Amino acid sequence: DVSIKDEPNKVLPIEIIDERISDKLIGEKLDISLSTKQRGQQLERMVAYQLGYSGKQDSLEGGYPDIRNQMLEVKVQDSPTIDLGKYSPQFEEQINDNFTTRTIRYLIALTNAAIDGLIMCPGEELGKSFTYVAEKSFKCQRSIPMNFFEEFKGQVVFNP
Repeated sequence: DVSIKDEPNKVLPIEIIDERISDKLIGEKLDISLSTKQRGQQLERMVAYQLGYSGKQDSLEGGYPDIRNQMLEVKVQDSPTIDLGKYSPQFEEQINDNFTTRTIRYLIALTNAAIDGLIMCPGEELGKSFTYVAEKSFKCQRSIPMNFFEEFKGQVVFNP
């Protein structure tokens, strides 16, 4: 009876999220005819299903984080840059009583036509490996070197 939009009641440790989704998502195909945003929504539905959310998750609201009940932001990485949207872990902002933009967890799917790998970490860890780039639209983006993908191809990487 819990929705992905609900405030968190019991947040799973990132290791449990990894156990529930990683093997099931690696190799899954995303519809390449869709925009990056739509592929992100497709991935969000897949993650919600693997985490055990029942019922239709058709009414994705695009809130932050995507799966609020688990304080999990889901991103598709199909280019060297990830659009983080309105919030960036570079700047700490309070999201609710227990989470900030630095403690929100990120799940980033490295994709071509299929999901080649996953990165899972709290927001505070994103800036340790990559550089933030401010855009004129006031969104922050993450630049990821292309050799990063080769190093982790076919693997699940997470940082609890």
